[in-house]
Amino acid sequence: MAAITRANFLEYMRAFNAHDFEKQYSFYAEDVTLHIPDPKTGMLYGKDGIRGHYLPLFDVCDEYVVPMVVMNDSHKVLLIMESYFVYNSKLEGVFGYAVEEGDIIKIRVWAYYEIENGKMQRIWFLGKGDIQELIRESESRAEPDLKIFNY
Repeated sequence: MAAITRANFLEYMRAFNAHDFEKQYSFYAEDVTLHIPDPKTGMLYGKDGIRGHYLPLFDVCDEYVVPMVVMNDSHKVLLIMESYFVYNSKLEGVFGYAVEEGDIIKIRVWAYYEIENGKMQRIWFLGKGDIQELIRESESRAEPDLKIFNY
C-alpha cells in the first residue's frame, strides 16, 4: 500500500479549488465512497457519484476550500477545512436560507480519508453543522444591538 503524503494531499486540495477534475479524481480509487452527513445527500459512490454531486453545485456557486489542519500517517488523513461558497445567482433553501448573487457562505468541515493502494478509498465528512449554533457563536461576539437573530 502506498501512502498519500501531506504534499500530495495539498496537490489534491489545489486541484479541487481549481476544478481540475482530472487531477482531483486521479487521487480517488475507482470505487471511492464519500459519506456526507446530510440525509438529502448521504453516501456518494465512485468518481461518478462525487462528480454528480459537485458539478451541479459548481453551476450555482464557486467553492473555495482552505485547509486549516492536515494530519496524516501512512494511510489516513484528517482534514479540518473552512469552505467558502460564493453564489452566482439567487437561490432558495441554501443551508436553510435564501441567497442572492454574490452572497458568501462559510462552513467549517472535518473530513477523514482512508487511503488504500495510494488512492482515497473512503472519505467521511464528520459531524453536521447547525446553522443556529453557528449564528449564535457569531452573535456572541457582536455588539448587543446588532444581534438580529437572537438564537
